[in-house]
Amino acid sequence: MTVELQTIFTIGVYGYSEDAFFCAITENNIDLFIDIRARRGMRGSKYKFANSNYLQAKLRELGIAYAHLPELAPSKEIRALQWLADKEEKTLKRERTGLSKAYVKAYKRDVLNIYKRKPEKKFDAEAVLAEANQVAEFGCDRPLRRIVLFCVEQHPDACHRSLVAAALQSQLRVDIRHIVL
Repeated sequence: MTVELQTIFTIGVYGYSEDAFFCAITENNIDLFIDIRARRGMRGSKYKFANSNYLQAKLRELGIAYAHLPELAPSKEIRALQWLADKEEKTLKRERTGLSKAYVKAYKRDVLNIYKRKPEKKFDAEAVLAEANQVAEFGCDRPLRRIVLFCVEQHPDACHRSLVAAALQSQLRVDIRHIVL
C-alpha cells in the first residue's frame, strides 16, 4: 500500500440529509471511508442511509472503498464517562460540543495507547491504515490519498473521531479537515 495522504477528513452523520452526506463525501474525493462506530445501525428512517448495508452499497456505487474498524470505537465504560459528564452538566447528547476530560483520558489510555485492547500493540497510524486497507480490500497498487473517519456526532470535537484524527495526524504529519454542515 502506498500512502500519499496530505489530509485526513472526518464526518458525522447527524444533521445531514442523505443527498448532502454523499455529496460531501464525493466533493472531497474520498477514496477510503473508515467507519469507526461500534454499532453500525441507526434508529429511525431519517438516517437509514448510515446503516451499514445501505451505506456500504452506496459507497460501492460511488467507487469508494469501505472499512469498519470497531476497535477504534469507545467501549461502553468509556461512553458511560461521557454520559455521566453530560448528565452532570445537563447537556443533551446531540447538543454536546466537546468531550469530557475523563472520556478523553480513558479513550487515549484504553484505545489509542492500547490499540485493539492489546498491551503489546500500541497505536500505530501506518498499521491502522494498513488494516483499513486490508479490510476494505482497497488494493495494494492504488495509492491511499483521501480517507475519511466516520461516526455519528455532528460536532467533531464531541466525537472520538477527532481523537483518532489527531493521533493519525501526529504520526503521519498530515492535516485534518472536519467536514461539517
